[in-house]
Amino acid sequence: MNISPSPAATAAKIRIDGLSKMYGTFTALEPTTLDVQRGEFLTLLGPSGSGKTTLLQMVSGLTPATSGRLRIDGGDWTNRPVHERGMGLVFQHYALFPHMTVEENVAFPLKMRNQPADQIRTAVAETLAKVQLDAFAHRFPRELSGGQQQRVALARCFVFRPEIILMDEPLGALDKALRETMQLEIRRLHREFGTTLIYVTHDQEEALVMSDRICVMNHAKVEQLGTPSQIYSDPETIFAATFIGHSNLLHGTLAGTDAEGNALIRTAAGTFAGRMGARDADAAEHALIVRPERVTLGAATGPGMNELRATLRDVVYIGSDNRLMLVLPDGTEFTLRLDPGSEIGAGIGEEVTVHWPITAGRVVS
Repeated sequence: MNISPSPAATAAKIRIDGLSKMYGTFTALEPTTLDVQRGEFLTLLGPSGSGKTTLLQMVSGLTPATSGRLRIDGGDWTNRPVHERGMGLVFQHYALFPHMTVEENVAFPLKMRNQPADQIRTAVAETLAKVQLDAFAHRFPRELSGGQQQRVALARCFVFRPEIILMDEPLGALDKALRETMQLEIRRLHREFGTTLIYVTHDQEEALVMSDRICVMNHAKVEQLGTPSQIYSDPETIFAATFIGHSNLLHGTLAGTDAEGNALIRTAAGTFAGRMGARDADAAEHALIVRPERVTLGAATGPGMNELRATLRDVVYIGSDNRLMLVLPDGTEFTLRLDPGSEIGAGIGEEVTVHWPITAGRVVS
């Protein structure tokens, strides 16, 4: 998929120009074009097999491209060896040297670049302080927790001040609480160092929290590229709508537009209005997406609303809210969220009415 650069993208740090990868007859990545701006945090988000790691490895030089060009600062880097690219790499497995202390692990890339000893000491000390490991400088990796080991890997990556850093599922081995802490840590380091960073993950929450922009990938191609709020609020495809956050989907066929120009979609539960997405109106499949937090319990009280009736199947308490699980007559599941103290006014198995603003729904294909 080609993503046309905006006027501001003419000075992109990284330009991926039609890069593709074939293994025999298998397509690991379709021709892909996109720009990464200087200092940007871009996340490649998608399920296993979507092509995100293949794309990252072609940028790093670990995997040669079948076709296309990679340009860095306008220069052609397509065939430049990995060791000449000077990029920082962080993976899920920390790859720390077990026989070296924390200090020695972090110093390693500087020593490989023949930096003066006094500069190495200063850079290592400054970087360890930034990742809050200065008190652990003389410990070995086996004496650290998983989160501390990941901080060492981050420090080793940032210490030589690379202009580009590539991260492939770096938090995948950590538990949820530690992952959330490290997400903010990586974002803070990115801002402090001003590095251009490409980050690979399958975790939608991780992508929303950390990214300047998200590149949603599926089946070896780009589905959508945009800011976290754009991806979440205005998904362009059914896949993007379901992969990012929880969505209610009402599948149906287009039935023209209303007086305000909103798309009408005819579904098994009725005909509803919503904003038309950017994709082809002639696509074979369409659905109306509405996020659970935009749905309100009760009948609509004014114009500009969609309304439907469904059966209350379950109420799930998740701490911050109650999640009402509904089922439509055709078996479609539909969810909304209520504050824990809100009155539901119906029991399990009873029928309820819900509504949402037309502007909260989006027709995607």
